[in-house]
Amino acid sequence: MLGNSISQGVLIRTISLSAVLMMLAACGSADLQGSQPAENAESIYPSAATNSYARALGYMDAGDDTRAMQELEKLRNAYPEYAGPSINLGIIHGRNGRPDAAEEALQRAVAVCSSCASAYNELGILQRRQGRFAEAEQSYLNAIAADPEFALAYFNLGVLYDLYQGRSELALRYYQDYLQRKPDTDGKDVVNKWIIDLQRRIDQPERAAGVRESS
Repeated sequence: MLGNSISQGVLIRTISLSAVLMMLAACGSADLQGSQPAENAESIYPSAATNSYARALGYMDAGDDTRAMQELEKLRNAYPEYAGPSINLGIIHGRNGRPDAAEEALQRAVAVCSSCASAYNELGILQRRQGRFAEAEQSYLNAIAADPEFALAYFNLGVLYDLYQGRSELALRYYQDYLQRKPDTDGKDVVNKWIIDLQRRIDQPERAAGVRESS
């Protein structure tokens, strides 16, 4: 295996991507990898709301979490039926060492949007960080049930099974499922190496060549 430090680096980069790109989400719409294009959000919200959300994401990307929270809380109060602001508030609280506030925000997100894969995925990340592995597993599975093409949930399940639970065969399955969804991230080559290593450890060398994607 390549080691926990490399795997965690890939995980952090992937989570960071989800935080930056998360759109204003209603149930079943405008998610990170959902069916509704991001630009359609403008037909749902007044321009002032979409501009405020764009500012919030810009602040998050720049690491200015205080301003991002101000924008997101205004949006959440104005549009309580939408999950996006709560998801991103959860991400901010989580990365600033406020797990209780993070969980409250993410639980609110899944309550208003039971089909938002991103909300379940972020909740799983928080639970995994707290060592609540069974709950994290269920949250990732909920994300997959909400959107079977949501690649990040397969990746995070693979990491959970591989690094935290030692369930190599399940880790292999979910890493392969992740790559089959052709995720647009920098982690694909690293995950391919993890797959080959896992196949060797569980005596499946004959399948190793088949997991590589064509360039």
